[in-house]
Amino acid sequence: FYLPRHTSLWNAMMYSPYVCAKMQLWNGAGMGRWREMLAKMGLPLEQCQQSYAFMKPGLKRRLREVVTEHAEDYGLDGLSYTGFIRITGYRSLLSASDMCYAITALLECEAGENQANALDDGSGSSEEEREDVRLMHSFNAAYDALGSSNAGSVEGSDQSTLVNGGTVVGGDSGAAFGLGGGIKLALSLQKAIIQTAISLVDRKAITRLSHFRYAYIHCTSRGSAGGGLGARGPAAGPSAVGDSSANDDEKSNQPHIFAKPLALTRLAHFLMDIHRANGKWSGNKSRPLVLLAEKPLTDTYVVVGYEFPESTGDVVRNRFGQNFDLAARTMNGTFKFDSFDSNVVEVKSSHVQRFVEQLHYILDAEI
Repeated sequence: FYLPRHTSLWNAMMYSPYVCAKMQLWNGAGMGRWREMLAKMGLPLEQCQQSYAFMKPGLKRRLREVVTEHAEDYGLDGLSYTGFIRITGYRSLLSASDMCYAITALLECEAGENQANALDDGSGSSEEEREDVRLMHSFNAAYDALGSSNAGSVEGSDQSTLVNGGTVVGGDSGAAFGLGGGIKLALSLQKAIIQTAISLVDRKAITRLSHFRYAYIHCTSRGSAGGGLGARGPAAGPSAVGDSSANDDEKSNQPHIFAKPLALTRLAHFLMDIHRANGKWSGNKSRPLVLLAEKPLTDTYVVVGYEFPESTGDVVRNRFGQNFDLAARTMNGTFKFDSFDSNVVEVKSSHVQRFVEQLHYILDAEI
């Protein structure tokens, strides 16, 4: 389940990539099987849909037992795993996976937008300089959330490092800090990943070529993508490829939630999980996946190549690093290899379609 201690059991299951993909929770049949499973477990919907912290203690105590008893009947093997939990008095209970999700979200989301905007006050700064400022403040927010700057203080004395502290991007301060802010950002990011993947599948927006599949993720007027799951199941949402009524100037000034390598890779991973579970991308239908996310602030696209593992947990050598580099070398264009992973490249918007075509020609020549 996804961050179960910091949301409702309903949301923790719905936004779990594993549960959502296995049970196909974006359609009516999947939702029906899920409700049936909860009923067999003896978990009332009213209890599931409220905050996990306020569920009846008896239900929480036997949750692991009933999940283990019924999960295999619905194709959910290996729902639990061994981990570590940190308890800080009565105020904070945090697992190792919670920490990972929170810190990753703080790194991926723009924590320094106000500071970046300050550079525009007569300085004539470039977008690259503004992006460096945003990255620096995102890193500092994540680093501070780890508590490294307060190593000498009593653990738990800083409320912003607890899960019930911190603020979120878009709040009064316009910045995210602390594990509290990171947890909330992680929940928002995971919802966007699930909703965007479902939107791409529903609209058949993923194109299949001979050697790979690819899809564009364009920015909406709010700088995000959506569609798919509502609070109680399938619901309509904004298109993942933009809003035709959006103001172009407003759109170009918005960051894109998927214009970051980790978030885009997680989206690709979930798309693979969906199609591995339903068998549509298996056998001779299996192909690697290339996702191209618009980055309007710099008029570029972030491109991620993701290989297809036949089984969950399989490690497959990613060949996109060398192929991306070769495609960039064989055409005139603007490219930026600025990631820890070689299978990530940033391409100028005017060159991105030609880049996809060149990549196809290169893979075709390897056969």
